[in-house]
Amino acid sequence: MELLDKLNWRYAAKAMNGNVVPEEKIQRILEAARLAPTSSGLQPFEIMVITNQDIKKKIKPVAWNQSVITDCSHLLVFAAWDT
Repeated sequence: MELLDKLNWRYAAKAMNGNVVPEEKIQRILEAARLAPTSSGLQPFEIMVITNQDIKKKIKPVAWNQSVITDCSHLLVFAAWDT
């Protein structure tokens, strides 16, 4: 039950605290996503790590103007294709 307890603990961040996430934590997150199981085992997605504030400002309008897009230190964008 430990795994289920950990999965139930998850939550969505409503606001950023202004701290920069250390690069080693970003790399751990990316590695966990790479190792996560997918239906085909092929990981048919790419994860883009956006730290450039100008690019985040361009993304914000198409992300329903959510402030977390520009308030975060690292924005992870998951892109998937069906071909």
